[in-house]
Amino acid sequence: MDSKVVNAGTLVGAAPRVPVTRDLAAWAAGLRFSDLPDAVTHQFKRCLLDYYCAVIAGSTAVTSRAMQDYFGETDAGSASGVVGTLQRFAPHTAALINGAAAHGLEIDDGYTAGSYHPGAACLPAVMAVAEARGCSVHEVVTAGVVAYEVSCRLARAGHPTTWQNGFHNTGINGVFGCAAGVGSLLGLDAQHMTWALGMAGSFSSGLFEFLGEGSEVKRLHPGKCARDGVVVAELAKRGVDGPVTGIEGKNGYFNGYASGNARIDTIFDGLGHDYEMLKTYVKPYPCCRHLHAPIDAVLALKQLHHIDPAGVVGVQVQTNRVAANHNHQHYTAFLDAQMSIPYAVAASIIFDEVGLEAFGAHARAREDIARLVPLIHIEITEEMQAPYPKQRPARVIITLDDGRQLAYTQQQPYGEPDNPIDDAALNSKFHAICDPVIGREQAAAIIHACWALDLPAIYKLTALDKDQVRQAVS
Repeated sequence: MDSKVVNAGTLVGAAPRVPVTRDLAAWAAGLRFSDLPDAVTHQFKRCLLDYYCAVIAGSTAVTSRAMQDYFGETDAGSASGVVGTLQRFAPHTAALINGAAAHGLEIDDGYTAGSYHPGAACLPAVMAVAEARGCSVHEVVTAGVVAYEVSCRLARAGHPTTWQNGFHNTGINGVFGCAAGVGSLLGLDAQHMTWALGMAGSFSSGLFEFLGEGSEVKRLHPGKCARDGVVVAELAKRGVDGPVTGIEGKNGYFNGYASGNARIDTIFDGLGHDYEMLKTYVKPYPCCRHLHAPIDAVLALKQLHHIDPAGVVGVQVQTNRVAANHNHQHYTAFLDAQMSIPYAVAASIIFDEVGLEAFGAHARAREDIARLVPLIHIEITEEMQAPYPKQRPARVIITLDDGRQLAYTQQQPYGEPDNPIDDAALNSKFHAICDPVIGREQAAAIIHACWALDLPAIYKLTALDKDQVRQAVS
């Protein structure tokens, strides 16, 4: 489909002029590797490397181990591997476990315009099915791009209304991308791809109630997307039909989740020419993306000024309305710390490197962090709100006991396309996260395999005896 001739029409409730589910499915079914610019293929390699960084480390998390144990007892198979273990399962189960692991430590990629994590949802499904079917590199790259494009565009169209309605955007959007990506690997035609996307709407779920409670259910959301995307694509292939207006219909996805306020006119903007995959970000810090600009600002202030943590008497963080919801000051649980701006800012004042250990049990028990957290206050300002969601700026003002106030504004978090982490830094991130888990030699081999898109090597190198894989964080 030539996106230049698409007229996507109006909001959901006003009977859009374009059959969104059908037209999105037709594009997904028709995309070929030869259509992809070199920059998109390169970006897929980056996304794949960052995905394996997240899932290798995340495979050691408590929730991941629980899933490995449970499904190992009940659902063992042989087709697809679970990263960081020697276990093998049916593709949909492997996708579930790997997806949860990829989101298990908050180091997976994201897409700011949709407040969404595409890699942890889409790549577990694509890679599990690709391994089981022996798919080619071209098929895998194409499927990955399809998965990212479909889900990112739907996430962008619905955000922030979907989030305001209490849904976790990753949980509700990812399944569409997984269905489309797996459908591409299965060679679904436009009709069967439409059925897969139509069914995906009924599998879409994920509530934001985990925020502030430390609930590990958040980790499961991308895995559930991956599993369900595999299932609906396989069922569509076998003739099970989904509603052909599953996304835009009166009782479809957008009316149900976005209260009829989705910006459907944006879904097809530049489709096939302007790739949203190129607009995804890499996380330098293992926490919610809304915490990153404040961390960047604190680290910048520490570069510019000598700051004695004991001399800090107050911190003001100016941010947008969505980020301001991450203002809880309790952090007993690992996830609570990863979702709290006050904790992240306090940790950034104490630590020069904000890595996994900055959110670990030893850091959370520190008295200097406990002293700082109550001093950190969040404020919503129009200056920080106006650029959102295209940008996520934050301004941090640190008040010292000598009366000085030090201020810094971070316009865009490090890792966004307009403030990028380059390929060398991406390799460094992989080593920093994975060397302590699997050793530097093994990490280097996986890095090389991802850049080379050597799929057999990737599958082999990421299959590890989990007793020899060290825990990523205490």
